[in-house]
Amino acid sequence: MEFKNFFGTLSGNIKQNCIICQSCDLSLFSNNAANGFFVKTADAANATIIALKNNFLAGDAVLYLKKTACKNIFLFGGCGGCGDIESGDLLIIDKAYNFESFSKMVSFDTNPGYFLSSEKLTSAFYKKNLYEDLIKTNSACVSSLLLESKYVKWFKENGVCAVDMESSVVFSAAKEIGVEAACFMYAADHIEKNPYGEISEDNLKKKISSGRKKLARMVTDFINAK
Repeated sequence: MEFKNFFGTLSGNIKQNCIICQSCDLSLFSNNAANGFFVKTADAANATIIALKNNFLAGDAVLYLKKTACKNIFLFGGCGGCGDIESGDLLIIDKAYNFESFSKMVSFDTNPGYFLSSEKLTSAFYKKNLYEDLIKTNSACVSSLLLESKYVKWFKENGVCAVDMESSVVFSAAKEIGVEAACFMYAADHIEKNPYGEISEDNLKKKISSGRKKLARMVTDFINAK
């Protein structure tokens, strides 16, 4: 598929910094997007926003960036918290475990590989936001929401406090095309206490909304200051 069809814009319009997020988070960064078949693409100051319509195509979206000006990828989004994490907490990912295979998850494979975030980007981001409530942790990139609860004990034993569906996909694709990648998440629910976003308490909803907006500002400010 041609680049423009996939992204809704030409490859020459992609900037050095790219924020990859879900479509539901696009409005945190921009209100004007080009509509491709699989992603929406928008400009935001010093970054290109790439909003996924389908999280399973996150890897393809990154691979398409190989022949663009992209040098830094910032994955932004919600995740399921695990362990001591609370809904609304802000997380910076160090190591992303690969549970991308449904077949391996259903057979309870507990020997996944992993990919590391960019030390350069995460260290600089953490330093700039030293006094913020940022939690540095590992993520598990899963292929099943239903099966993730089977792995809670393994997650806790391996320092996984964030469960998502894009982190190791994006990290591995970024490594393949030779660009830096970092991941910043807000806990949108908790895989033990309130899975699948089943949150009814108004105070938790407000905390998640506030944290989501705050983290988006932090990412934007960091990129604009680069």
